[in-house]
Amino acid sequence: MGGADIVSNGVRFVTLLFLQVFLFRQVNFGLWGADYLEILVSPLFIALLPVRTPRALVVVLAFLLGAGTDLFYESLGVHMAAASFTGYARSFALRAVEPQDGYKAKANPDGRDLGLSWWMRYLALILVAYLFWYCCMEAFSPVFWKAITLKLLVSIPISWIVCIVLITLFRPRI
Repeated sequence: MGGADIVSNGVRFVTLLFLQVFLFRQVNFGLWGADYLEILVSPLFIALLPVRTPRALVVVLAFLLGAGTDLFYESLGVHMAAASFTGYARSFALRAVEPQDGYKAKANPDGRDLGLSWWMRYLALILVAYLFWYCCMEAFSPVFWKAITLKLLVSIPISWIVCIVLITLFRPRI
């Protein structure tokens, strides 16, 4: 990452952490005492890191993002585990949606270089990885598979739409 990348990613880190903690944490929907909707936009930071960022750096940055989120959520490492897992799984998501001619040397996964349909599939994979791990760690038992499944079915599409709206607002040229 060059100097401009470090600054823009630092601003993105703080902005997404702020939005996650102070705006989207307040949104919850549930029945009978269980929350089924959790809008998570913090995985957008992991998704928007440059394609050629080394996996170890992605995992460290994701870990810091999860630690910051957990600090404000008081959730004892749930976001940290989900973010670290997503940081590690990011290279598999990139490989799964890799164009036939490969990635450009300085490709950014924001849709400009690779197109909107690529971006939407890639973002969906990142969100599925984050939310799956998050929900499993939060429930911490396979006994609650129905609640986990319901939460995933509600949270993934809503988080995906919110992330697309955010990226469209901040980078309207996609």
